[in-house]
Amino acid sequence: MNLHRFTIDRAAQDPKPNVWHHKGRFFTLYRDDVPNDVVNLTAQVETILQKPRPEFSARFHIGNEGSETPYDGHLTILGSGIYWGLGTRGKLAARISRCAEHKWEGRDMKISIHDGKLWLAIWTHPGSWTRGEFAEWRTRSFNLNPLDHLYGEPRFHYSDTDTAELAIRMPEDTYTVKATLQLRTFGRPRARRRTEKWVVDVDAPGGIPERPDRGSYKGNRVHGFAVSLPQRRDDWQIDAQAAIEAWVLQQRAASGFRAPEAHTA
Repeated sequence: MNLHRFTIDRAAQDPKPNVWHHKGRFFTLYRDDVPNDVVNLTAQVETILQKPRPEFSARFHIGNEGSETPYDGHLTILGSGIYWGLGTRGKLAARISRCAEHKWEGRDMKISIHDGKLWLAIWTHPGSWTRGEFAEWRTRSFNLNPLDHLYGEPRFHYSDTDTAELAIRMPEDTYTVKATLQLRTFGRPRARRRTEKWVVDVDAPGGIPERPDRGSYKGNRVHGFAVSLPQRRDDWQIDAQAAIEAWVLQQRAASGFRAPEAHTA
């Protein structure tokens, strides 16, 4: 047997202030007693160590015959962890995932934990499948967070309180928008603690130019967005207009917008 290995220091290639270590290691095992260097096993291991953040995730996956690494998974704790992939010369993964009805797709087996839930995909098709083909538990998630069971899952709630038509002044033209003042509440349904925030939802039917037109179907205009207000005043429309104009100008500066066009809508 002949083992070939190499390492890529991703942290050195793309330095980031919050990432202290990030390396990818690759291994290939060849048979040297047969022609054409027959590959018996390929493996890759990626390790990352970074500034802690509130995160935990895990995954184990068996793909189909077309997968580059039929076996793969990862484990991360507080944002740091290990990712791995394994490919073998044998056809065990292909046999596990084989499906006569979906010859080229095969079946996928995946168990993962993230966002406080256990996610299952037990021998199902990664694309689409016929309704009722699989038992419900084979493609579902289970909530593992006890707080979600006690107080309900955190969610946003929007309450419209007022609307106004505003004239948004830009250097090249003025654009009419409909501004809806909303009170956004975030929290658990059965918990006392909630966070509240005032938001202005902006509807610009004719659009407002805010980025270079690079030929996409969206052109160079934005037709809907939202801005935040620190508080609600009786004349909130003045604050909303200033916040909307500032938002558009910030988008223009960030995108390199240099050619305002006249408003035609």
